[in-house]
Amino acid sequence: MKLELPGVDSGQRPFFSICVPQYNRTSFLIEACRKLTKQTCLDFELCISDDCSTDGRSDELQTFLRESGLSYVYKRLEKNVRYDANLRSSISLASGRYCFLMGNDDCLADHDVLSKMRTALLEHPTTGVAVTNYEEHSDGRIYRRVRRAGCAGSGPQVAASCFRNFAFVSGVVVRRDRAQAHATGAWDGSEMYQMYLACRIIAEGHDLLGLEEVAVRKGISVCGESVDSYATRPKLDGCAITERNIPLGQMGRVVFDAVRPYAGGQQAQLATRVFLQILLFTYPFWIVEYRRVQSWRFAAGICLGMRPRNLVRQVDLPVHYGLLVRMVYLAVTCAGLLAPIELFNAWQPKLHAIAKSAFQRA
Repeated sequence: MKLELPGVDSGQRPFFSICVPQYNRTSFLIEACRKLTKQTCLDFELCISDDCSTDGRSDELQTFLRESGLSYVYKRLEKNVRYDANLRSSISLASGRYCFLMGNDDCLADHDVLSKMRTALLEHPTTGVAVTNYEEHSDGRIYRRVRRAGCAGSGPQVAASCFRNFAFVSGVVVRRDRAQAHATGAWDGSEMYQMYLACRIIAEGHDLLGLEEVAVRKGISVCGESVDSYATRPKLDGCAITERNIPLGQMGRVVFDAVRPYAGGQQAQLATRVFLQILLFTYPFWIVEYRRVQSWRFAAGICLGMRPRNLVRQVDLPVHYGLLVRMVYLAVTCAGLLAPIELFNAWQPKLHAIAKSAFQRA
């Protein structure tokens, strides 16, 4: 079902397709759509793929869309396919030049976000992927994925250096034709489909553009409603130390699979770079975070799930690279399980800045 935006020539493709994988959270998505109606740039369509929501509010959402004046495509899937396949479905609905990826409980930060981004992308026509900054809706805290605007280049090395900037889906922009060309279900269940697409597009030779614009507000507030989160789930009493697998464990293999066809003789080096970044920058946060929201024993289970035999499974690393990954894993695991949480919290902003500095070095 699609409504054309009044005053826009329906024979022309829109510049942006705002692609949203929807599942429940209908109040949050409607609020996000209200923000879209206030954009100064109207050269966009809204593409929503509904993953067979169970909240019974699809009619309410569609009524809002019909009355909003937005150009949109809405598709309800016949069965629940979960995040990765649902995001891929929303991208398949797109006809714009670029897909602006959005979570269903996030919104654009200001009324001129799309106007500014359109101008920047027109000034950099070789862009395959663009990434923006975002802020927390509840407290205004800004997360800077990009600290200096500009083109970071293209190729497998750029993708292997910058992949962590694509972990948060909202505000990641990808060329629509390349995203559709690289559609795959190979990594369904990883919860990192946007990371695969962005890395594949960059690795094949399309530029990565960093924009300092705070384009997205993360986590819309709706009175009387909340969203499910790992941080709000009840603590497990008497938690056993048993292997626990989280999406982070697949991240390295997702990225390596994306860049491998273009890596040539550098496959081992690039794979090692990817795994070391995960272990040094991303893994420590989740050890301490699960200690905070669950328990030390739960976090130890996460560490077991991140063992190198799981992390690098099906990736053929030379012995010396494999040994380096194991040594870093052991060192980071010990530090993450033993370091005082208060010390980690104090250092977190500086560690975050160091982690994101890869964008400038790429």
